[in-house]
Amino acid sequence: MLRLQIVFWILAAATVLQRDSYAEDTETTDKTEWAELRVELKDDEGKPVVKAAVMPYAMRVVEQDGHGYWNREKNGNPLNYFSDESGTAVIRYPSKVDYGPKAWTTKLVTFQIRHSDFVQHVEHFEFDPENPPASTEITLQRGCELQLAAVDDNGTPIRDFGVMMAGPYAPDFWADDGNGGRRTSSLKDGTWQTILVKPQTDGPTLFSGLLPLRVRPNQAVKMRGVKLSPGSRVVGKLSDNVPRPVENGYVITTSVPKPAGESWDNESPSLSWHETEPIAEDGTFELASIPRSGELQIIAICDGWVSTTTIPESHSFVKGQLFEVDGETIEPTVLMEKTGSIELTVLKPDGTPLESGSVSAWPNQQYHKGGSTVLGQKYDSIGFVENQLRAPDDQKTPFREDTEFPFMQKIENGFVVLRGLPISRNERIILGHKEYRFPNEAEEREGEHRVKIDTAEPVMISITVVPHEKP
Repeated sequence: MLRLQIVFWILAAATVLQRDSYAEDTETTDKTEWAELRVELKDDEGKPVVKAAVMPYAMRVVEQDGHGYWNREKNGNPLNYFSDESGTAVIRYPSKVDYGPKAWTTKLVTFQIRHSDFVQHVEHFEFDPENPPASTEITLQRGCELQLAAVDDNGTPIRDFGVMMAGPYAPDFWADDGNGGRRTSSLKDGTWQTILVKPQTDGPTLFSGLLPLRVRPNQAVKMRGVKLSPGSRVVGKLSDNVPRPVENGYVITTSVPKPAGESWDNESPSLSWHETEPIAEDGTFELASIPRSGELQIIAICDGWVSTTTIPESHSFVKGQLFEVDGETIEPTVLMEKTGSIELTVLKPDGTPLESGSVSAWPNQQYHKGGSTVLGQKYDSIGFVENQLRAPDDQKTPFREDTEFPFMQKIENGFVVLRGLPISRNERIILGHKEYRFPNEAEEREGEHRVKIDTAEPVMISITVVPHEKP
């Protein structure tokens, strides 16, 4: 779910492979095998739950660590399967995952269950791959009811607004309450930071203030006349050490109106709002409207440069800088530092250049009060809000926008250059090829190679590949 509220839909707490490292050089035969699982949905009284949306979207496999492995290029986007009158949804998932020269075996499938009257449920369904079950039964928890209605600064009612809520149980399905407001009966009992959001094509996004809503079972919470206004405007720039014109620049921002716990915590989670905006050639950037309080994290990226991480305890993550959001306009200057590169010669066992395949590095960024993903991955919360305004059977799969990364490149004539790598870090690089892999070295996982990036000067190395072990 790759949302990052989050995760966003990748589920920020999980380690998710963002891209198939073999995507540039796969065999024409697709080794994916599909299986079906009957998901039988009941309420706490044992009655069937009808018209619930069940979406499988991630796996774990026997042969490798990690969580994800959904190859959109081969499998398409994950789909919703809706439960019938008996409460049964028959979902399809890859039981064999086509990953380069091998077919990996699924041992766990993750699926999400959503319904307007029940708390959102994420199931990590683990099983014996040699004897997979045909069905599973899940009891859903009835949710609490919330009704919201909004007005603008002049008191005029606002329709077609979305609702952002903190935590892992934020509902995706909202209905019109018949009076221009929005309602859901799928909230989990608790106190959740909440913001109402109105997307606009002819003006800035409108936000409410932060609402710390407390919801309880058997007690509908109704809030009418919630005022929505333009948020704070951000007019920022990169530090002067970055040469102008700035090329291929953009900022990845996370607004946290009231910092508390991590955004996916069960207790006191923080609400977060994500936006990605381009950087102009003169090094400036603008966000027209963000939530009006709290903290703003900015991660900036352009050719040869990345934002300096000043947030403590960042470890190996790029985390950028935090700025206080106070007033109608804030004007941050983002400190920047140079990035490094790897110039890699790739040779076959006979010493001749490897002429195909790809090499990928995996630097990561970490969102403020949220999860982590590949450095430079773009994500915008407005897509989640717009999805809420569609009917359940018309909702788009809310994956984040695909991004071209300078540290994931094709091999040409035995040579590849990976750019945009943070300095003072160990990077792991992986070869994507149907016949060969990088040789193992001490304390490395199969097929990966570790490279130390100490300075902005290119690291020049040569690697002789070895054949894959046959399946």
